[in-house]
Amino acid sequence: MRPLTLAVTIAALLAQVVLSSPCRGNSSGIPKPLEFKKLENLYRANILASLGTDGCTRNTMRIRRSWDNIDDATRSDYVRAVKCLAAKPATVDKSIAPGAVNRLDDFTWIHDNQTNRIHISGSFHSWHRIFVWQMEDALRDECGYNGTIPYWDQARFSQDPLKSKVFDNSSFGGDGEYLPNDHGPYNITIPGLAVNLSVTRPAGTGGGCVKDGPFANFQISLGPTDREFVDPTNKFGYNPNPRCLKRNFDYPSSRDFMTWENAIKIVGAPDFITFYWNLENLWHVKSHQFLGKDGLDLFTSPNDPIFYLLHSQIDRLWAIWQGQNLEERTFTIAGNRTFFGAPLDTAPNVPPSNAMIEDVMDLGWGYTPKIKDGMPMTSGGRCYMYE
Repeated sequence: MRPLTLAVTIAALLAQVVLSSPCRGNSSGIPKPLEFKKLENLYRANILASLGTDGCTRNTMRIRRSWDNIDDATRSDYVRAVKCLAAKPATVDKSIAPGAVNRLDDFTWIHDNQTNRIHISGSFHSWHRIFVWQMEDALRDECGYNGTIPYWDQARFSQDPLKSKVFDNSSFGGDGEYLPNDHGPYNITIPGLAVNLSVTRPAGTGGGCVKDGPFANFQISLGPTDREFVDPTNKFGYNPNPRCLKRNFDYPSSRDFMTWENAIKIVGAPDFITFYWNLENLWHVKSHQFLGKDGLDLFTSPNDPIFYLLHSQIDRLWAIWQGQNLEERTFTIAGNRTFFGAPLDTAPNVPPSNAMIEDVMDLGWGYTPKIKDGMPMTSGGRCYMYE
């Protein structure tokens, strides 16, 4: 055991080197609790101790940071790169998704197409980990961005979300225009299932077009699917629907749920089932619910560029949980193969079944990795860590 202990000790010291990098962004917010820091530090130590295989090294590792901890120039360049993808033509077959206009729509489309298989299911974490990595690669390879996809550090600003630079006028802007007759609550029917499943969206403080920042009146095309009744002629919102990006902030989702206390419950969970449902109920749903409107649409939520920061944070929380014991937790799985195990309308008689790590996922353009391929952070073509 001595060599392993020594390796982890050395890695812990190296992790502190990463931690010591200067905070060049927003220094405000609720301080990170010691208990969360301990869990985060152990994750980093174990990740660094595991390096040396599959080409992932400290020199090749990408570091993802909080949006509030990166400098103004990096934030500005990220926004530029997102808009660069929005200016490039879509590559998806227009006979499949006639409403896809640009490269951002390519990503929204495959998420839309796979939603009933990749939410409340065993593939949720793995699929989205690969999906965020694909977007990060697109920003870098197609638009010259040199950084990573930062994460939205909700707990730090849970009691006053607008203090985060995520929502300032140089980043993603704030709420949508307040619409007295269109800010909720809403009753929504989930399309694509063989059963009738409805959910309620809460009332928010906006409902209309984003009013400020670089994404004010930002044009999107796919969706929405968040409707009271399913449109059988366009149930997944693939047809063209040019409109502005909308938000409808729900502050209780932030103040009451996305707190440091709940973050500790999530990453400190003793088993995967507890972790999964804590993350889903206390964080994932509430993150989308805070954004409202386009960012809350189950199928086309990638229409809101904040989606990728949101899911970088979801991936970070999973990474920290995995990192408490990489040997036992990297390939842990639970869940069905479809949304809550419900049958799809294309296969109404198929009974629920448990997802397995050998199951194949669809991430578009012929890329069909297995669930297990999206579980590690430092192999399978990925090499990154959260700071």
